[in-house]
Amino acid sequence: MSVTRTSNKSSWHYDFWHLGKRYRKRFNSREKALKAEAQKRLEIGNGSVSDEQITFRNVAKLFFDNHSKPSKNVWKEDESKIKYFNSLFGDKKLVDFTPFDIQSMRNDLQEKKLSNATIDKYHALIKTIFNKAISWRHFVGRNPANEVKLKREPNAHIRYLNEDELKLLNTNIQNDIVYPYYLIALHTGMRRNEIRCMQCGNVDLDSRNIHLPTSKSNKPRDIPMDDTMYNLFAKLCAGKDRESKVLIQLSPSYISRRFVKICKKIGIKDFRFHDLRHTFATVLIKENISTHAVKKWLGHSSIVTTEKNYINLSPDFQKEAIRKLDKLSSC
Repeated sequence: MSVTRTSNKSSWHYDFWHLGKRYRKRFNSREKALKAEAQKRLEIGNGSVSDEQITFRNVAKLFFDNHSKPSKNVWKEDESKIKYFNSLFGDKKLVDFTPFDIQSMRNDLQEKKLSNATIDKYHALIKTIFNKAISWRHFVGRNPANEVKLKREPNAHIRYLNEDELKLLNTNIQNDIVYPYYLIALHTGMRRNEIRCMQCGNVDLDSRNIHLPTSKSNKPRDIPMDDTMYNLFAKLCAGKDRESKVLIQLSPSYISRRFVKICKKIGIKDFRFHDLRHTFATVLIKENISTHAVKKWLGHSSIVTTEKNYINLSPDFQKEAIRKLDKLSSC
């Protein structure tokens, strides 16, 4: 059903398209809106709202307004991708799509020098948009994105800082504006945007705990503080109210570019801001912290993701484990 709250939260409305025409009406309760929507659908199409005239642009807007923005923390990324989709075939009717259109999109993105992994993200999003159009009964037919294969690449090598690189970076970043972002990422494994959005109310100095009410997986999580984090947050949140942002607000792209520039300047190659999260996980694994704890603190939705990415990521850790096997025959 397409019943949602109105933007001012004062009422409910149904809002859907049929044969190129939009139907919407407000009610003072969700139950009344649901009942009226069901009746309207019966009146105009015997319960079916398949619309042969509806365009991709129409469906993409419905998807963004009713799915991406209300429920996804990374809705800005969807917004950017949808803008690209519309530039290619915004006015194309859904019934006219073929798998060739999806393949052509992939080819265009490849010509723009995007990685296969990034192209797959575009592919996955347009696939989801079609699936939603089908489940919302705006389209009856096959999803054209299902008939074009993703170019799934093998898992990339996990990049993390070794001890020498850590010492070098710690020495050269302390006076930079991105230093607090760096320090929090390194000591908590938090994602860049999670750090940006942190409020002082998320920090509990008494229990030495960071509470994130939502994250990429749309689930809350808690991360314990070490002494470095405790001292940093005590300083950053002193005198601020709970709704105040912990850090000076820098744009995500600026944080990433600035950090990479510092790394390149001091000779640390092939290292991104997100790799601080890998470094955090590496240290925990090498210290024999359980993968379940690492999963919890990183906010992974599945233990499989944690194990796949981190359980064997340190060659030194693997060598130490193998050396321990030598003791078996001497027991």
